[in-house]
Amino acid sequence: MSQKLKKGDMVVMHTCVEAVLNEGRVWKCAADEFNPSAPAVFLEGFSGHFAAEFLQKVDVPVIESEMDLYNEIQRLKGELRKSNRKNEQYLNEWKKAETQANIATEQLADVTIEMKNLQRSLLMEAGK
Repeated sequence: MSQKLKKGDMVVMHTCVEAVLNEGRVWKCAADEFNPSAPAVFLEGFSGHFAAEFLQKVDVPVIESEMDLYNEIQRLKGELRKSNRKNEQYLNEWKKAETQANIATEQLADVTIEMKNLQRSLLMEAGK
């Protein structure tokens, strides 16, 4: 996050377990962001501090009617869907890398088996 969070800022959680558990919830910062090496902030209604890297500041307009509230909820859900799509892209890339690593591990196991078979053959021939 480029700008530091301030007391009173409204935020949503993203890309973490708490974001899934609190999907769509808007939190209010109870204090200014602190700890330059690992930025964190206290949130109203949340026990302990929370890492700022998993928070997105949101502009919450004044809600004057139920329709305004409905529209704002829809807007926030859209933002969360965008964030989730981005996370899915990272997850897919990680899964591809994991698959490639698994294939390489299987190939290494095949080569190891071949080497052991060759070693046995050589030992058998040497014993004749």
